Amino acid sequence: MNINDTISGFRLDRREIIPEASVVAHIFTHEKTGARLLYLKADDDNKVFSITFRTPPKDDTGVAHIVEHSTLCGSRKYPLKEPFVELVKGSLNTFLNAMTYPDKTMYPVASRNDKDFQNLMDVYLDAVFYPAMRENPQVLMQEGWHYEIDSPAAPLRYSGVVYNEMKGALSAPDDLLESRTLQALYPDTTYHYESGGEPTAIPQLTQQMFVDFHAKYYHPSNSYMFLYGDLDIEEKLAYLDREYLSRFDRIPVPSHIDVQQPFDGLQRITRHYPVGAGEDTREKTFVAYAFQTGEAKDAFTMTALEILEHALLRTPAAPLRQALLDAHLGKDVDSTFETDLMQPYFSIILNSSEPDRAETFRHVVRDVLHELADDGIDRTLLEASLNLFEFKLREADFGTAPKGLIYNIRCMKSWLYDGDPTTYLYYEGTLKKLREGLDTGLFESLIRTYFLDNPHSVLLTFAPSKTMAAEKEKAVAKELAARKAAMSERDIDRVIDATRALKERQGTPDTPEALAKIPVLTRADIRKQPEVLPLGVKEQGGVTFLESAVPGAHGICYYQFYFDASAVPQADLPYAYLLCALLGSVDTAKHTYMELANLTNLHTGGIAFDLGAYAEKDDPQALHPRFKVRAKCLTRKLGELFPLLAEILTESRFDDAKRLRELLEEEQVGIEMSMQRSAHQIVASRVAACFTNAAAYTEEGGLPYYHFVKAFLADFDASLAKLQTVAARILPRLTSTKGLVVSITSEADDMTKAEAAATAFLPSLPSDVFDAAPYHYDLAVRTEGLMSSSEVQYVAKGANYRLLGYEYTGAMHVLETLLRYGYFWTKIRVQGGAYGAFTTFRRDGTLSFGSYRDPNLKETIDVFDRTAAVIADYDADDRELTKAVLGTMSTIDMPLTPRAKGAAAAEGWLRGTTYEDRQKSRNEILTVTAADIRKLAPLVSACMQKNALCVFGGEKKLEENKGLFDMVSHVME
Repeated sequence: MNINDTISGFRLDRREIIPEASVVAHIFTHEKTGARLLYLKADDDNKVFSITFRTPPKDDTGVAHIVEHSTLCGSRKYPLKEPFVELVKGSLNTFLNAMTYPDKTMYPVASRNDKDFQNLMDVYLDAVFYPAMRENPQVLMQEGWHYEIDSPAAPLRYSGVVYNEMKGALSAPDDLLESRTLQALYPDTTYHYESGGEPTAIPQLTQQMFVDFHAKYYHPSNSYMFLYGDLDIEEKLAYLDREYLSRFDRIPVPSHIDVQQPFDGLQRITRHYPVGAGEDTREKTFVAYAFQTGEAKDAFTMTALEILEHALLRTPAAPLRQALLDAHLGKDVDSTFETDLMQPYFSIILNSSEPDRAETFRHVVRDVLHELADDGIDRTLLEASLNLFEFKLREADFGTAPKGLIYNIRCMKSWLYDGDPTTYLYYEGTLKKLREGLDTGLFESLIRTYFLDNPHSVLLTFAPSKTMAAEKEKAVAKELAARKAAMSERDIDRVIDATRALKERQGTPDTPEALAKIPVLTRADIRKQPEVLPLGVKEQGGVTFLESAVPGAHGICYYQFYFDASAVPQADLPYAYLLCALLGSVDTAKHTYMELANLTNLHTGGIAFDLGAYAEKDDPQALHPRFKVRAKCLTRKLGELFPLLAEILTESRFDDAKRLRELLEEEQVGIEMSMQRSAHQIVASRVAACFTNAAAYTEEGGLPYYHFVKAFLADFDASLAKLQTVAARILPRLTSTKGLVVSITSEADDMTKAEAAATAFLPSLPSDVFDAAPYHYDLAVRTEGLMSSSEVQYVAKGANYRLLGYEYTGAMHVLETLLRYGYFWTKIRVQGGAYGAFTTFRRDGTLSFGSYRDPNLKETIDVFDRTAAVIADYDADDRELTKAVLGTMSTIDMPLTPRAKGAAAAEGWLRGTTYEDRQKSRNEILTVTAADIRKLAPLVSACMQKNALCVFGGEKKLEENKGLFDMVSHVME
């Protein structure tokens, strides 16, 4: 393949080797349509395909977001209601989703199986180019919005998946603040609009507007196609041209994004967000000082600003962050640097403040930035942030996300705006220039250019309102009442009929003929054995070493220290959770916390602390608490890592009242900020804690810990004195080498050095022997409602099936798939309008049913309670059940990074889960029958009858349903 060769209609414009990503990039143009295609050839069997369209919204109706949902609701070749769901539950995908950004919509898929990968590509391409949504108005009704009414006397209401999703998303103050910042900084461009959709504007979207948006932007001439991995590119190009692109002609697509012209000066704006009527609004204001900062396709400047953000605001040594905390203007400082826009923005955010402090906040920011620009930023600070950034680039650990997907997202930062698609894949030259910039005033210059001398800035005051939620609800009710009043009886009957018809469609299964259109692999395509997780176990001086030698670790050593925490008294457990937040962020005997932060960033890839409890696979009431320390560094830095770790664990000081107050306030704010987005985890944890000691122990780090932090701050002086006493008592109990398990993951060639370094470190820790402390939890079933300002609910119900006499089986994982993408999907998401629902069966006996961003409450509980009856009646042919098996295995066989392999091996060993256990459950999944699924009905019925329930939701909905609960309380009181 030579430059300017044409292969199946695609002209090869460029080819280049990119060592940093270990890929060869091929850049093509489809000559007939103008479609762009980037192929990254890589030695990676986890192949990725994506098609992206530039989709700038022109209003707040959320049309881009709703179209993203709706394209996957049936197409020309796949005339099902939801091919997406059939793929999720019936393929070996390693990634399958779609994402709406402020100016683009991405449709990525990934798989390690060649046949499956081709199937996924075809379903997605047919979906985006030939969706059923264009002809079927019920798709917009379901995914976007519709009027709903059950009888002529009933009130009219709105429903729809995206409508409820955005009610939930924009209930979280940080999400709402980000949306209002975009509005303020870009008043004249597409970024002014909420691409996800404002709930008040979504009902303005008509079917014609919906169809027109798709017709305007979903064309090959406006597409950016991406392929990654070890694949036959010529075969893929021939397929793309033959099946899709050859059917289109090149057209002009008006997707150009206008440039926001710079402001003449600072804009001051005040907006509000809702809080619960029972919440205290003191010090609940956010203040954001935001700047438009250059162009996204300028990768060097964007990278430099990212490092500057870390140095100034995101490390304990950050001078701007510290100055703001010292000024006592708020309890926490945050920042946002958003580069997934043509014109990125940088925002410095003050949390837990008051409106009258906004100007002082701005002046402090400017004073500190002037000082840093004039006198210079501490070189060690900058070098530490740069080193940490470089570590993460070289590590290239993206968790469960396919590497190709992350590369695709990086490429779009430039490619979407007509820049070089490979710009963000290179970094060696950038790092070299940045290191040179440490001595040439580069970062000081950035401060002047983008902050001090930049007129395009906004000071946004974001204040709480106790009445806003009720006013919005009242306004919507009034609007709906007026709309109903304006309807004739015939109009109302039409809405009732449309509601009934929609629910009938939603509840009607696809025909066997339609289902057969979705290509399906066979069970024979699935690997029969689970992935081997390398693990060597050895005992040395009373310490257990778990060693995972894995390829591809890039010279990095990963450590997990599992200290036996059973000697910590139960009454001291809140302090143990608090120490996890404090360690590494307070002074030690040798260094200030700022010096410590710089040393950590200079020499390691990060050190983290956590506390958790382990049960045994055959004894759900067993309780094995562990204090976990995670650390990673390059092999050549082992000599720097362990002195730091010893210093933090044995010489940390808790006598700096000012610093400790700052950290406690940050902790409180952080928990409150995360509540809305993690509420499904909160309710699931509360339910699980009704049944087992390990779950109750873990829950101590949830809502009880939040209330502990608030109480600590309310009586700070006395609490601080007690902390110092308790810390001195429990730190030796947390860090004693008695019962210690050390997990090491590295390249095989580095393992000897890694083990030797850890062994040499152990004598610096206490070796005292402590008796295990008694733990007694009142394990009682409760039904609990947690009130908040949320406009949607998060509902959880569950139990522990092992305590009810049932055993774990691999069939449970298949049932998870069947419920999540079958019964729950239909009843809770499609018909109920929730964003999603989940189910979890764990080996320790935990069963959890839950919903996410759910407009309902009692209706969802009823769905959960009917689950057993649905399971008892379950029947499916082999094809349908095979799909569920495939979907189940796609989650079990997700590719693991070197770090994740070591962690999975260690966690399995701690829980007593063997390779044989994994093989047994895998066999049960691969051979599952409909009868095996039906056998789980009594188990589910018994669990639901325990009636352990927790709901996090809006005040009005919980008040309306308070008879369902033993207790109802305001979660933030």
